[in-house]
Amino acid sequence: MNNLQTNLLNNLQSGSPDHWHREIDAIRQHLGKKLLILGHHYQREEIVAHTDLQGDSFQLSAAAAQNLDCETIIFCGVHFMAETADILANSPENLAQRDGRRVDVILPDLDAGCSMAEMATRHDVELCWNSLTNLLDPKEIVPITYVNSTAELKAFCGQHDGIACTSTNAQAVLREALQQNSQRQCVLFFPDQHLGRNTAIKMGISEEQMSLWNSNESDFGGNSVKQIQNSRIILWNGYCCVHQKFVVGHIDEIRKTFPNIRVIVHPECRRDVVEKADESGSTAFILKRITESPAGSQWAVGTESRFVERLARQNPDKIIVNLAFQPSYCETMGLIDLPKLTAMLQAVESGSKRNIIRVDDRVAPAALLCLRRMLQANT
Repeated sequence: MNNLQTNLLNNLQSGSPDHWHREIDAIRQHLGKKLLILGHHYQREEIVAHTDLQGDSFQLSAAAAQNLDCETIIFCGVHFMAETADILANSPENLAQRDGRRVDVILPDLDAGCSMAEMATRHDVELCWNSLTNLLDPKEIVPITYVNSTAELKAFCGQHDGIACTSTNAQAVLREALQQNSQRQCVLFFPDQHLGRNTAIKMGISEEQMSLWNSNESDFGGNSVKQIQNSRIILWNGYCCVHQKFVVGHIDEIRKTFPNIRVIVHPECRRDVVEKADESGSTAFILKRITESPAGSQWAVGTESRFVERLARQNPDKIIVNLAFQPSYCETMGLIDLPKLTAMLQAVESGSKRNIIRVDDRVAPAALLCLRRMLQANT
């Protein structure tokens, strides 16, 4: 950030929330359909209030790809989400329909990353792949990346006949991958071990048929040759810092306070938490399930706390509480605030856009292929 930008942000931060809200509204009205602001479910409430669309990471990226009017997308989320939006919004088909004009995807704070996505690098995954293919037939291994991953890893899957998944369609994607060869098929699943494990268990795959790959360990990620050869699922040792915080004790405590409460958690939680909960599912599933539940129902929700708090406000006829008494916030989502959003909008309006996220042309085509396979598996 240069001195001019720093001074601008400092001036904005000294203003009042009412001033920022008015400024954002004025710029949005001026830019009209040329601007699209996306807000992830885990964003601050004051940010979500200014977004055109709200949802989970892939819902937002897919919606952005269908919008051919906008010239700029401001993605109030984290880095990998902006990458996915760039890949989809600037696909060859979309570029052709816009006569070659790219849509700029802007991330209001470049420090807004995802610790789970950063737990699996292209370098480490390639080392793992090389080790596995020295032991197993490469045609028998299917790499699957959770959509919460870098564009580089999506490209890796695109280049190795792999696929991406969301927390919503993970079971469908995993099932299709394992059915390609009923006699011997193995999935390398990254970066989130918990989503992979919980999904596989729901499909009837035992934990004895899984291995946990630790990239810091030598000799097959800390596993024996026999373990790898007997595995249907090889899980990367990654996790979400928000969902990893939930433990079984939280469920026991909340049920003491609310004897009739139903516990619903995200599948990025640990296996024992998912198994002790009444239900588990993606953010979209949790939203739908609670919204459609009868008045007076009681819910303890094991996921990011801003989302839970918003659910409670939107459903005043129900009791909706955080599963843990100590809220679990996504710190990097919280980096985006009103001053930063205002600064990005002012830069767009003045023609001096910054914080543009653009996936390298050497990476984007293979990453797009990976995402398209995911969409085909879900139809």
